[in-house]
Amino acid sequence: MSAGPIPAVVPSVLPQSRSPLTTGSMRPRGPLPLARLTQRPAGTLRFGLATVDTNGRVADAALIRALGWTDATRLHLQAYAGLIMVAADEHGIFRLSSLGHVRLPAVARHWCRLGAGDRVLLAADPVNSLLIVHPPVVLEELVAGLHATHFGDGAA
Repeated sequence: MSAGPIPAVVPSVLPQSRSPLTTGSMRPRGPLPLARLTQRPAGTLRFGLATVDTNGRVADAALIRALGWTDATRLHLQAYAGLIMVAADEHGIFRLSSLGHVRLPAVARHWCRLGAGDRVLLAADPVNSLLIVHPPVVLEELVAGLHATHFGDGAA
């Protein structure tokens, strides 16, 4: 087969013709900016459970290995929508402990209603070097919504 390339199926950003009402005020616009999404192959997330200790630390050695983090890895932590995102960042102010623990700052724990002894779901994304901490409150909301969708409102 020696067929040429397939032409793009993207419409032109320039209008074909202008109506008399818009000729003076409108200029041709460039294309809209696209969101930059990182491609993460399916099945690359890793999960683990951890208990928040009295110093606000969580650990899962298998996840830390999967992320490729060491005690020299600098981390940036951010609480958002009840979750805590931990990202490898060369300008981060946090580090892993020598034993591979991630210390969650008290402010982030309070925002996410986390206390000592709480079990959390850890989701590691090695492709993007992220660790997401899912507190019990968030997990309960997610599971309740999933159950209501599949089993009706009476299921717990």
